[in-house]
This record gives sequence, structure tokens and C-alpha cells, in this order.
Amino acid sequence: MKVLPILGIDIAKRKFDVCLRPAPTVAGARHNATFSNNLKGFRALLRWLAKQQAPCVHACLEATSRYGDELALFLHQHHHEVSIINPRRIRHYADSRLVRTQNDRVDAGLVADFCASEDPRRWEPMADDKRQLQDLMRARGFFVDQKQQCANRLETEGVHTRTHLRQLVGQLEKAIVKIEKQMAALLKECPLLAAQVELVDSISGVGLITAAVAVAELPPIGQFEHAGQAVAFSGLDPRRKTSGDTIATAPHQSKMGSRLLRKTLYMAALCALRKNPVVAALGKRLAAKGKTGKLVVGAAMRKLLRLIFGVLKNQKPFDPNWQNQSRAVDSGRRASGGDELSSLQLAAPPVAAA
Repeated sequence: MKVLPILGIDIAKRKFDVCLRPAPTVAGARHNATFSNNLKGFRALLRWLAKQQAPCVHACLEATSRYGDELALFLHQHHHEVSIINPRRIRHYADSRLVRTQNDRVDAGLVADFCASEDPRRWEPMADDKRQLQDLMRARGFFVDQKQQCANRLETEGVHTRTHLRQLVGQLEKAIVKIEKQMAALLKECPLLAAQVELVDSISGVGLITAAVAVAELPPIGQFEHAGQAVAFSGLDPRRKTSGDTIATAPHQSKMGSRLLRKTLYMAALCALRKNPVVAALGKRLAAKGKTGKLVVGAAMRKLLRLIFGVLKNQKPFDPNWQNQSRAVDSGRRASGGDELSSLQLAAPPVAAA
């Protein structure tokens, strides 16, 4: 593998700071600079890298909302290697080095050092149609939350303010309907994306919205070796902390993935526990063992995600009677805490609403 200089980037809304350091095995000085977070600044960065005799770098930046997306895409299009990492990793890395001072220049240097030390996975840009679907579903999720908040306040608001809240609820309902129409139009224009949504929609207990959210929030399914990785990616993997004789917390979801995906799967799991024979059987077994309702729903969410992984991986609609004996799926069940089923079931009863 080619050894490249490391470019650490601390991204902000209007500007970004960079720290260019040599590769881990190469000695050399560091160089810092600041650029505006727009196309003019991106081009200035390329000219600056050329002056530093670094025509190709491994750039690394934190996932800070969408502020760094355009820069990451620009660098990728100009044949640089790019990594986008969880900000929590940089925060803990800084703590491990006992960093006492924090500013943009220091943060850029920390990102560069982390990249040189950990060599994080390279980033690949999301397809335009999938990014559009993701934007639509996240906007819809936001409007649904706002609508629910307004509906809750209607129960306690006075006479003089209820009218305004009702108007706002009406506007939000219209926005949600408009977004759903845009989603339907997008799927008509993108048959490959529509085929994935249709596969997920074939699972009993999963509706069109849940299917669209799952396809939008999950990366290409080929990036996962087994279903357990998809479970962990979504933050549904059990987390437990034990230390000595005094600390032993009960297992709970790590919640390190997409909040929208988990929230959507929660509602779908409630439906699947009634309508999906695979998930319902799991729920009955856990209930017979005295497990709480919350634990049963969490296991149902994991099972649904495994089924979603299965239909996308095998490109077959859901069938509750089909058993996949793949070792990869079974090992994934054990790796993520499992939900007591020895195999993944896939492919095609009538579509159930959720």
C-alpha cells in the first residue's frame, strides 16, 4: 500500500483548519492552514497541498453533521483518500493523550495523529439517489416528531393558543405528505433503489416507510460480513459493563448508530410481534422465560434487522419457512448477543403494513 502524508481536518460551518503531517514512517515537519468551507476554499486547499509537495494525501475528518460532506466529496473526486470518523473516537483519543488545550488548530493535529496511528477505513461517497432518499426520510422523521410534540401540547394549551398549534399540525401533515410523494417519485426513477425497498417491504410487520428508512440508513449490505455487524452498526447490540465485584450493569442497547433507524424499527417490532411468525415466536419464547416487555421488543428489533440483512444479502423476499444455514449469519447472531434463533429466515408472504 502506498504511504501517503496525513491531512487532519477540523471542520466547522464556515471554515476548516488542516494539519499536514508526514506518514507514520516518515520524518518531517507539520504544516497548518485555515480555509473557508466552500468551493473557493477547497480549491485553495489543493493549491496549498501542491506547494507543500503533497499532491495526494490521506485526509481525515470528523463526522460533524453535514458540514464536511462537500469537502470530503471534493477530495475524493480529486483522487485523495478520505476517512470520516466518529467524533467520539477523537475525543477519547485526546483524553488518552492528556490534552489540556483545545482549539481548531490543536484538533486538526489530533485528527491527523489519530489517522496516522489507527489508519481508519476509507470513505466512499453515497450514491446520489440513496443520499436523496436519506435526506427525505430524515426530514420526514423530523416533521413527524414536531407534529407529535404539537399534538401533545394541544392537550394542555389554553384556548387562545390552540388555534396556532392546530395550524402548525396541519402544515406539518402537508409537509409529511409532500415528502412521501417525493419519496415515491424517487423510487419510480431509481429501480435499483426501489428493488431494495421492495425486498425489505416484503417482511411481515415492515411497511413502506420502515423499508425506506432501513435502506436509506444502512450502508451497502456488502460491507457487512454477517448480520451481527449490521446490528452493531445500528446501535442495537447489547452493551454490558462489569468491573471487579461492585460494578455489573444490566445489558442495554449501545445506541451508537442511527437514532431514526432504531426509532422506526421499534414501531415495526411492535407490529411484527403480532404479524410476523418468526418474530412472534421469538417474543413468545422470551416471554415464557419471564423476560420484560422492553427486552422482548429490543430482541424483536434485532431480529427484524437480521431479516432485513438477509433479504438484502440474498436478494430474495421474505419467507418464514426458509432457513439459511450460513455460518456467517450464525456467527453474527452470537457476536451481537443474538436473539435465540439458530438461523435467519427469509423470502415472501403478503406485504404487511407497519
